[in-house]
Amino acid sequence: MKASEVRVLPALDPGESYIEPVFLLVETLPGHDGQPLTTIDHIRSDASEGRDGWTVRTLAQAVPMTHSAACEWAVSYAASRNIPIVYERDETLGAGYAAALSVGAGGSAGAAASRAAK
Repeated sequence: MKASEVRVLPALDPGESYIEPVFLLVETLPGHDGQPLTTIDHIRSDASEGRDGWTVRTLAQAVPMTHSAACEWAVSYAASRNIPIVYERDETLGAGYAAALSVGAGGSAGAAASRAAK
């Protein structure tokens, strides 16, 4: 799969349910010093194995990395493993960023990277 084929979408709100069988989740929060800390999870439904629930494999936890760099890394990782979707949430930019994401939902990796670079 090419990186340009990976869809980057805003992460769902808490309490909402993901329906894709496999995806990456990139979340960036401000650390105590205000610098970004990013977590990247590989999430897979266990339904294909006849079980209920999800398997979460943390690829990076509280890593000092910008959200845009983390999204680029996640898209590359997803493409190399045929994972079609990366969900992302950046809590370091405030409410204006969330509104911009909702307008651009269904975007591509390039669109997310350009939004994150602003």
